[in-house]
Amino acid sequence: MADDLRTEYDLSKLKGGVRGKYAKRFAERQGMKILMCNVCWMKRYAGVSKDDIPRHGGDYVRKHGYGHEAINFRPHGRFLYGFVQLRTGTININRIDPNAGDKVDDILVVWRARSNDGAVVVGWYKHAAVYRKLQEPVLGRSFKYNSKTIRPEWIVRAKASDGFLVPTHQRFFKVPVAHKGFGSQAFVSFLEADTREVREFIEQLLNYISQNERGEFISQRKGKRQPVDQVLKAKIEKSAIDAAMEYYSNRSYDVESVERENRGYDLIASTRNRRLLIEVKGTSLTLDERVTVNLSPNEYCKIKYQKNQYRICIVTGCLSKPLVSEFVWNKSEK
Repeated sequence: MADDLRTEYDLSKLKGGVRGKYAKRFAERQGMKILMCNVCWMKRYAGVSKDDIPRHGGDYVRKHGYGHEAINFRPHGRFLYGFVQLRTGTININRIDPNAGDKVDDILVVWRARSNDGAVVVGWYKHAAVYRKLQEPVLGRSFKYNSKTIRPEWIVRAKASDGFLVPTHQRFFKVPVAHKGFGSQAFVSFLEADTREVREFIEQLLNYISQNERGEFISQRKGKRQPVDQVLKAKIEKSAIDAAMEYYSNRSYDVESVERENRGYDLIASTRNRRLLIEVKGTSLTLDERVTVNLSPNEYCKIKYQKNQYRICIVTGCLSKPLVSEFVWNKSEK
């Protein structure tokens, strides 16, 4: 389920593909709006418990034993509500958008926390709304601490499907908070400094986010590849296969899975007069993001010699709302 397309595989031969589309989107991402917020360290951010006690949270956490960010990653209805400690209770969102009103939309909010090995990224909200002022607690959203009910304020909101919490054992992407442009003395950082270090950090950060959402964990140092999260990978693969089978079944095909037979495709879809060989590729990314796929030598060989029957189904949003895109060989080109 690696996400790199073989160079010899020509997308111009496929209907529905647009050359350079995702490369362009990746370039556009470099100018995306990012806000980095500092929170205490927790395993799950789903409430305070004996095995998930907030750490490294500053004076407030030391005094009270909890922080209002304790449920930043516990969905409430369809949304996540994020809290970050602020000296004035406000975020100067005009630094994100000079024309901002009460809030700004479509922001990548990255949550960082201090681990025993320094500040690291612990998760993110994509397409988030960031408010200027702290918002009143949401009805019914609370957690318990020492028999006391805590109803947290919040200042960031995103769809639950747009949030990602990095597993604790994979939180190694360091944030150089002591360096210029990274907000060493602030609870929030806008990553707006036009320096080489900040630009390179943003590029590495966006790649790190993409890799995590595919279940691949890549070390920030020298690109060293860490073991793939097999549980997450299996969930993505199953979701992709299920979505592809439903896609063809809804089009009156009889669908058979041959995933385990190493044929160079995953499914056979048949009608009385037609037989399709379908390779399924899945990712947790959405079509709004950079999506590429890898073809193994066996798969490439099959499409080369059975191109009229072969289909590539790329299923995006496998961990949220799967969407099937079918790619077909363009017969008009040799």
